Amino acid sequence: MPLLLAVPLAILLALSLLLVLLPLSLWQRWRLAGSRRRARGWAMALAWWSSLGSSLLFLLFVLVAGHFWPSAWAYVALAWPAGLLLGALGHALTRFEPTPQGLYYRSSRVIALGLVLLVAVRLGAGLVQGMRGGFGAGWPDSGWLSHAGLLAIGALLLGYATAQSLGLYRRVRRFERHRGYDRSPG
Repeated sequence: MPLLLAVPLAILLALSLLLVLLPLSLWQRWRLAGSRRRARGWAMALAWWSSLGSSLLFLLFVLVAGHFWPSAWAYVALAWPAGLLLGALGHALTRFEPTPQGLYYRSSRVIALGLVLLVAVRLGAGLVQGMRGGFGAGWPDSGWLSHAGLLAIGALLLGYATAQSLGLYRRVRRFERHRGYDRSPG
């Protein structure tokens, strides 16, 4: 009998912890956005390849989701390129500081705040829709609160990450070649 009570308590504790840590992690992400960070070639390459791989997996998911939510393709087809443009703007607003120790950069706090707010809105909208579904209300077929709209927000964030990480990777590679840090053959 005590084990039967422990499981719901553990779930309740995990959800409470999530509700406390999630806003804290979003606040921390925004707070660190404008901090000075070192651009390392391997880390920027990993970020770019990871965002590209995530975008491809997301595309496969949208291929399947498009059969259930017809407007998913249209929303994602607009949002991912918009995210690429936002990432290019974010890269243009990134401040770089070349030093003898390496290349340092500071991301735009304004764009970071917008992205953090977008993540918070997406999480809140998903929570609201999930709770509405639990009470028998259906999800909207169109609009930003629909499944396709929530997918579009994810596509925008992935597009941003892909463009920003590619820009950072190219910038640090150019810096390393210029400084003679390039260790690759040829």
